[in-house]
Amino acid sequence: MTALRRITVPTLLALAAGLSACSQASAEGAKAHVIQGKAVDTQGRPLSGAKIILDVYNHNDALNTDHATATYDDTDKKALTDGSGKYSVSCGPGGWRVFGMVERKYNGDTFTLPLHPDNPKFVPGNDGGVRNFSWKLSGAIPNEQGGGFYGGTLKVVTTYESSFRDDQYPNLEVQLEPVGPLIDGSAGKKLTLKPDKDGAMKDVPIGRYKVQVRLGGKPVTLRIDDNTSPFKDVAVVDFKSKADSSWSHCTNCAQLELR
Repeated sequence: MTALRRITVPTLLALAAGLSACSQASAEGAKAHVIQGKAVDTQGRPLSGAKIILDVYNHNDALNTDHATATYDDTDKKALTDGSGKYSVSCGPGGWRVFGMVERKYNGDTFTLPLHPDNPKFVPGNDGGVRNFSWKLSGAIPNEQGGGFYGGTLKVVTTYESSFRDDQYPNLEVQLEPVGPLIDGSAGKKLTLKPDKDGAMKDVPIGRYKVQVRLGGKPVTLRIDDNTSPFKDVAVVDFKSKADSSWSHCTNCAQLELR
């Protein structure tokens, strides 16, 4: 015998409201088997050349891990936004998650940065839908898009010569002053940050910064993590798309040694 769960009137009303909202959202500008939208930069201007990726999900993925017997289009789709920041991609059945990325050269490095979606949810391929994107220098990335932050990570680490222990990281005061424009070309602003227990300061707009560190009001000497630069009261640090050191590996980050 199948057990039936009692559904109350308020529950039905809530479900109906949700379905109505979903239907309205999917109907606005949507075309069957087409996912389209627009990307803008940090100033709200059309963002041309942004990469759009459609990643399909279907319940058969769990059954056909090699996709050898797939009966649906399981090929990821890619597109670039045009001069007006717009894109349009044809898609098959299934649920499609849409990602946006922008590539920028900055201070001799090349960064690939995620764009922020106005809606991170799946798009039903049969219905089609609209997904717009914007470039953000900081803020939380939706969990549906992988989580994390749009900004980079600045990390500090002690050395064997350090006069304090790494459990004092949260007591540090780290002052950042932009040197030149940020990665999007905009002017940055001065920041005062506190590291977490691991020495990390997350979600920092990617740029070049003059950095000073204090502990209990007293300056802490520092250097960029290259094992050769002298320790000073002030260091100028560049964020890197990828960075390696003797103690860690990171992406979209900057690393400093403290003494």
